[in-house]
Amino acid sequence: MTRTLLALLLVLPLAACGDDGGGATDGGSKAGKTAKDAPQASAVRGGQLYDKFWAVAKLREPKGEHPFWAQRPDAASNKRTGATTWRCKECHGWDYKGVDGAYGSGSHKTGIAGVLGTKLGGEGLRAVLAEAHGYAEAGLKDVDLESLALFLAEGLVDTAAHIDAEGRFQGDAAKGKALYLKGLGGNKACASCHGPDGLKPPKGAPPGYEDFVGTVANKNPWEFLHKVRFGHPGAKMPAAHGSKASMQDIIDLSAFAQTLPKSE
Repeated sequence: MTRTLLALLLVLPLAACGDDGGGATDGGSKAGKTAKDAPQASAVRGGQLYDKFWAVAKLREPKGEHPFWAQRPDAASNKRTGATTWRCKECHGWDYKGVDGAYGSGSHKTGIAGVLGTKLGGEGLRAVLAEAHGYAEAGLKDVDLESLALFLAEGLVDTAAHIDAEGRFQGDAAKGKALYLKGLGGNKACASCHGPDGLKPPKGAPPGYEDFVGTVANKNPWEFLHKVRFGHPGAKMPAAHGSKASMQDIIDLSAFAQTLPKSE
């Protein structure tokens, strides 16, 4: 299978995209739930599904490798197995550029193209995603597919406009500090959960937890940006996307995050 064909199979149809529903992140709909309780399609939900879909849709972790994992153009660099191979980010990257971005080298390289700038659409691709791609069998519902489509249509940004070649956010750290301590886009302050120095482990964190704010912001700024914008799957982390925060607010906050200590 060529890289082009594989990329087509990995991109959602965009024809059915609508307005952002505001960021619902609860799990899949069950019989007896009211319309108010049922998850709504949104770019925020889609961004979290892109990260780790089973934690958002409340599904069992996939067993075995993704159906197309064995056909990735570069099978030597990325030797991951199991559920990790089902994460959209594992092939397309946190910067959405796949082989043309941060995952173009190193242990995450697959050789698969990114999704940034895609204009693809149509029910044919939806069918490929749901059936041949394996997501229907994995348990994703229409609301999940629609959310991923919304995310691809309106949630992607070119991270190169905000993160330089050295991985530094191009923002104002002083302004970002105020946002971190007081709140971003109407959401509660980051410091209320992460601590003023970013070293407060989240509730239920395992022993040896090290994914502190300053650690992630410096080690993987593309992942940090994605999670500030869309939240963390399965966690009550508010998303900046769809809030009153501007993109510059988000980058300023991220620049401040890179000044925080990386470990205790």
